[in-house]
Amino acid sequence: MLPSAPPPPPAPPAPHAGARVSVVVVGASGYTGAELLRYLTAHPRADVRAVYGHSKAGLPLGEVFPSLAHSALRLSAFDPDAAAEEASVAFLALPHGASQEAARALRERGVRVVDLSADHRFSDPAEYARVYGVPHAHPALLAEAVYGLPELFRDEVRGAGLVACPGCYPTSVALGAAPALRAGLARDAEVIADCKSGVSGAGRAPKEASLLSERAESMQGYQTLAHRHAPEMEATLGRVLAAAAGEDARGQRARGVARVHFAPHLAPMSRGILSTLYLRLRAGVTAEEVRAAYEASYAGEPLVTLLPPEQSPTTLAVRGTSRCHLGLTVKGDLLVVHSAIDNLGKGAAGQAVQCFNLMVGLDESLGLTAAGLYP
Repeated sequence: MLPSAPPPPPAPPAPHAGARVSVVVVGASGYTGAELLRYLTAHPRADVRAVYGHSKAGLPLGEVFPSLAHSALRLSAFDPDAAAEEASVAFLALPHGASQEAARALRERGVRVVDLSADHRFSDPAEYARVYGVPHAHPALLAEAVYGLPELFRDEVRGAGLVACPGCYPTSVALGAAPALRAGLARDAEVIADCKSGVSGAGRAPKEASLLSERAESMQGYQTLAHRHAPEMEATLGRVLAAAAGEDARGQRARGVARVHFAPHLAPMSRGILSTLYLRLRAGVTAEEVRAAYEASYAGEPLVTLLPPEQSPTTLAVRGTSRCHLGLTVKGDLLVVHSAIDNLGKGAAGQAVQCFNLMVGLDESLGLTAAGLYP
């Protein structure tokens, strides 16, 4: 577990045995919203009180998502006053740029927020503006938000009022590269990330590039070395390096600099991410040392599994879960890490529920321990 500054807020008391936590989902009409509701409606301690979706307002949830036909919920237009009356925690599954106003309105009303968009992932307003090309509407929220990758920043998530869930690609890359960087095994802090994603990562809105006839039996690279998730990866791994370095002689927190060369691809599958990471090892570092570092990092982690030697993860094995499977290969000074997640699970909704559990004082894996949908 990585140290961080400032010190985390105290964890809230867990709800008393059997008590349920009232929640709402804002932006419930997309793929991420559907996956959130799949997790939350089966969660033993979550009580979904309302679902909001502007484009589908007035429709029964089962009409929007036939997989949720058993639900009595109906979508409505977002109203922060009504949401604050209904729930203590709100999940935002809104498009990039749309979460800023919703998060501000909900935080002003005392509602805790789990934001699945990219709107609060950078603490520095200048860095946010550099990456996304526009200033943040409410920069004070960036200072409040914590980055919701529990395996690396668990103590910050506990008791937080606003959690920014990581992107799906950054989750797979950070979990795959962090142990090697933290243990000082890499020759430098440079990572090549070759990542393949299912088309659900592009969202539910109809797009020509997502048509079956365009994607089936085909794979395509896009935004090579120019994707906006690369700075998020670098910021996350930079924090890993800084935490490992500790403080200098003046008591100042060391700053880590990571370089990630990111090449994303669309793969002919509906969901899943397989990230293949390449790192150069320091002279003399052995495969046994690498495996020991990864075992130490993820020992006892409920949702990250380091596979046995010679076994490579598959996206099918983690499909429909909030799990990450890792595989390691070392040849000479080259470390290759395979990291598999479900982009809608550990890459989005499942991770949001994991953060929710920590925020309200529940076991973080509650409602998330099911095995993958195999085959």
